[in-house]
Amino acid sequence: MDEGNSIIYGLEHQTRALSPQYGENDAIRFLIGTQSLKPNANQVHVVELEEDTGALHTKVFKHDVGEIWYLRCSPHDAATLMTTHNSYDPATSQCTMGVSILKLPTVEVIPKDLEDLSAIQGRNAEDMTLLKTLSPEKPEEVLRCAEWHPTDESRISIVCENIVSIRDIETGASVVSASPEGRAHLKYTNGKWNPHQGQCQFAALQDTHVKCYDTRSDSTKPVWSVDSAHSQLARDLDFNPNRQFQLATVGDDAALNIWDFRKGKEPIFTRTDHSHWVWTVRYNTYHEQLLLTGSSDARALLTAAASVCRDLSDDGEKRSDTLEDGVLQSYEQHEDSVYCAEWSAADPWTFASLSYDGRLVLSRVPRHFKYKILL
Repeated sequence: MDEGNSIIYGLEHQTRALSPQYGENDAIRFLIGTQSLKPNANQVHVVELEEDTGALHTKVFKHDVGEIWYLRCSPHDAATLMTTHNSYDPATSQCTMGVSILKLPTVEVIPKDLEDLSAIQGRNAEDMTLLKTLSPEKPEEVLRCAEWHPTDESRISIVCENIVSIRDIETGASVVSASPEGRAHLKYTNGKWNPHQGQCQFAALQDTHVKCYDTRSDSTKPVWSVDSAHSQLARDLDFNPNRQFQLATVGDDAALNIWDFRKGKEPIFTRTDHSHWVWTVRYNTYHEQLLLTGSSDARALLTAAASVCRDLSDDGEKRSDTLEDGVLQSYEQHEDSVYCAEWSAADPWTFASLSYDGRLVLSRVPRHFKYKILL
């Protein structure tokens, strides 16, 4: 793929769920979940980029349990994924939400020969194996997301509007749970595991705040918090993969904020380059100064936060910046809200953004910025 040209993949259904696929191979793969209101119409698309030629190869799988609101591939098994979904029951005229764990029949996407290619092109959507479905503790609960534990494959976190729970996958039982404090009962919107601190902390967005809970304790009180992280609703957060006290948040105030949660009264970095709500933020796994954001302004932005990622040299002096703070590039191939943006798990320079109209855009970090970081 030419670093100056993005590649577009279109789906016929609306979308708001995207995840990179993790694994030991070097395949650049993303999974997309559709959000169709039609019964038995939803799908999971596996998209693989052939780096040498820029060709896209896809496989499509049925997702008959409902429209997909959130999707995460397992960090423990490349063939396993988890969806947060909503389904309509005509018998009761009710919508119910759940979290399902599914298994792909294969992780291979690119055909090995022309006969395989012809067979794939003429094939309908394939079946996945449904391993488990977990329901909210109260049927009327609205589910926001579900996340795999970084190291313990038997546990997941589920964020509902009114409760955050850590569940045992086999039994479905809640191991730890927390509910909003205070009289206001502000609702949860999202959450992420802290990859540091022994992977025992889970941070949830609660209205405009960040609340982090210790999953080893039965206490429902946060172990740390960032109050008023945004002036309007907070939408997403991501932890710096290299610095254990830093995290990024985005929200309806169009801001990208980076925090040191040990002293969370003021952000250590802030940008308001989007013109509408910001739905997603992701740190680059290897190069922490690179962040992706996606917004309802139909843009994905590649932003540098080099000033808060400086290291000290051997003599204690700050090293010169490799990049200037601010937007490095704006990706404007979308025509609708960009709900998701994800870095490839296989290539640190490739990323994907997904908009509600079913458009996936695969892009690369421009070469001159890449060289500035590496050299």
